[in-house]
Amino acid sequence: MKKMKNFIRNTLLAGVLTILPIVITYFTFVWFFTNFTNFLLPYINVGEGFFNIKIAYTVERIISFALLCFLLFFVGLLAKNYFGKRFLRFFEFILQKIPIVSIVYTSVQQIIDAFKTSNGSNFKKVLLVEYPRKGVYSIGFVTKNTPAYFNNLIGKTAYNVFIPTTPNPTSGYILIIPEDEAVVLDLTVEEGIRFVISGGLLIPEKIMENN
Repeated sequence: MKKMKNFIRNTLLAGVLTILPIVITYFTFVWFFTNFTNFLLPYINVGEGFFNIKIAYTVERIISFALLCFLLFFVGLLAKNYFGKRFLRFFEFILQKIPIVSIVYTSVQQIIDAFKTSNGSNFKKVLLVEYPRKGVYSIGFVTKNTPAYFNNLIGKTAYNVFIPTTPNPTSGYILIIPEDEAVVLDLTVEEGIRFVISGGLLIPEKIMENN
């Protein structure tokens, strides 16, 4: 009887673990599609009234999604164009002058800039550091070498290290850690971020090969 219970439990657990990624992917896509298509739906409805036509609700959402993709593509072209960059900078300047809006916009922009890549990543290295206490280690990312001001204060050459949280790596802590107290890992920044986001489930192959 006990073996039967264990068999049923383990089989159900295997089924849940198998179907869970599919379910999460499905609902993530539905959430993304629903919220992003809602953005342009009112304008499509205005267009329907203007041309005196009626479009099926599903088709409205597909058109809205396609228009939004085209809009994002157009903004991307602007961001790569000299005059477009000047226009976007002017728009950013206006946003930064609006109370409250400027705080939200600047915070989001700083987070995006931190994870934006250009010929690599703004993160330089992946480290293993003893944090939050002795005997406990965390994955961290070097943002840049610590300025001489801090090095002189602590009497050692240090790193500026960002310790991200799991599963949301956009929040975390910035630490100043002496170089001799950090272990540089033979991992790419992308591998390190995947490890953090997955909660340690996605272990890089080069680590698995050394087991």
